[in-house]
Amino acid sequence: MPELKIHTHPATSPVLQSALTASLPYSINLVYRTRHANRTPDAHILATFPAAAENQDQTQPQCQQQDQQQEQEQIHHGQSNPPHCWAAAYFDRSMRPETELWIFASGEMPGHSRSGDESGLCGTCRAAVVSLLDYLSTLAEPPLHPENAAALALARRHEQEHPETGPEVRYPLSPGAYMRHLLLPGVVTLGACHHEIVRICHESGLVREEFPGLEAPVNKFLFKISNLPHRRELPEGLRWGQMREKDIAIVQSRTDIPRAKRTLLSMESVGVFEEETDQVVAWTFLGLDGALSTLHTEPAYRGKGIAKAVAAKLFREHVPGLADDEQGNAWAHADVYVGNAQSESVCKSLGGEAMWRIFWVRIDVTRAGNLAVREDRTM
Repeated sequence: MPELKIHTHPATSPVLQSALTASLPYSINLVYRTRHANRTPDAHILATFPAAAENQDQTQPQCQQQDQQQEQEQIHHGQSNPPHCWAAAYFDRSMRPETELWIFASGEMPGHSRSGDESGLCGTCRAAVVSLLDYLSTLAEPPLHPENAAALALARRHEQEHPETGPEVRYPLSPGAYMRHLLLPGVVTLGACHHEIVRICHESGLVREEFPGLEAPVNKFLFKISNLPHRRELPEGLRWGQMREKDIAIVQSRTDIPRAKRTLLSMESVGVFEEETDQVVAWTFLGLDGALSTLHTEPAYRGKGIAKAVAAKLFREHVPGLADDEQGNAWAHADVYVGNAQSESVCKSLGGEAMWRIFWVRIDVTRAGNLAVREDRTM
């Protein structure tokens, strides 16, 4: 298996953004994440094709140099297509314990394989994914953000309660189990990952199975903004608004998913408030990767269609222009754990359709060093 060169891209890279747009809606997570303003100095945007012109081989004939220069100029201006098989990633370890890594490969798209074989990624796409994973093992680890000290304390408490570790260990589901990997700097959260890429990680021995993930498949729901239901008025006594800093504590208390205040405040949001008390009673956010996030309605207000109205308002007001495909369709998405009937019902009421399976898993990037070479020896 050939190891492909990995290239760093700016968020505005024309060739990368053109490739991601052409791959919509399948590339939707990476489209949103690379375009989101919440991007730290430790973030890496990577791909298996270059962002701009690179040094030419001066030993080539002049005509070939001119052809290469013209091709690289087209790439620089977003006028050239990437290769048929490629992979890209967004990686920011300073975001832990939130999702640190997203990966997309062109082989995730239906009909990608020229041979018509749809059973897994083709060999070149697999090589692209493996080369990306290999490269991640070379990147330095940034310090944990001070705001996440509480999550680290939770991980240490879990270690005291469950000191056992190793490949045969499976921690019971709990907030502590989701934080435990913070004690292992080389282990990162790979989010919203297509099942075929998860399979590559698992077969390569990168997935840490003691942490939750593999046993919890997630359905990727897609929505066309043009197909959203008509606007719905709120019940009397309620008003619309955006989530404010003073509302973040209640949001954090209603979910086991780690969400830092700074992250939540960087997301677009929609809230529903009691007019008399100014108390928030329902909310949702547009995640860093564009997914419908932290959708919640307080118990006293459930059964009134508020969750559906909140999600539709968020999509309608904040999605257009962010993930529009080449036909002009604006796409939104949501990730729903298999078996979560209530969330599935909300998604279907918005015209959403479950399209493919994804996972959140913890992978050990320190095990990925020389992965391409090791895979080549076994083939």
